[in-house]
Amino acid sequence: MGEKGRSIVDLNVDELVGELRKAYLDELLAFYSYWITAQVAEGWHGEELVEHFEEEAKEELGHAGKLARRIVELGGDPVVHPRDWEAGANGPWTAPRADWSDADGMVEDQIRAERNAIEAYNRLAKLTFGKDPVTYQLATELLADEVRHEEFLENLLGRRHRRG
Repeated sequence: MGEKGRSIVDLNVDELVGELRKAYLDELLAFYSYWITAQVAEGWHGEELVEHFEEEAKEELGHAGKLARRIVELGGDPVVHPRDWEAGANGPWTAPRADWSDADGMVEDQIRAERNAIEAYNRLAKLTFGKDPVTYQLATELLADEVRHEEFLENLLGRRHRRG
């Protein structure tokens, strides 16, 4: 990033890069979780999930790419060894269920992961609001995607919106 672009960031850039790196690692873990679950899902309901989970994997990898580019713009290094992904992320990765035919359980697990992503991007948006408009825009874009993912997964399980 250029000198002026870096100067408008009203935060400790190293700390911001650390937060972005956690989100980047979350996205790599989400990519792999969706991708490997799509590979092993079995049974009638599992087959229905394969296409969706493959699409989600691509989207999560795209998120990781956007975060990696922002990290580099800020002077950071997003590259880490895969063995370090989980330790550097905001939370643990979501492994496929031992019972590969438990499609509902796999969806529940992914809902939990999406909720964690929503919390992480909401924190990042609050951190950068009024202090780093570029990262704020990225955080809110990714937050909106994760909110949409959660709703889609909830709808797969037939959950209705509750009002009241």
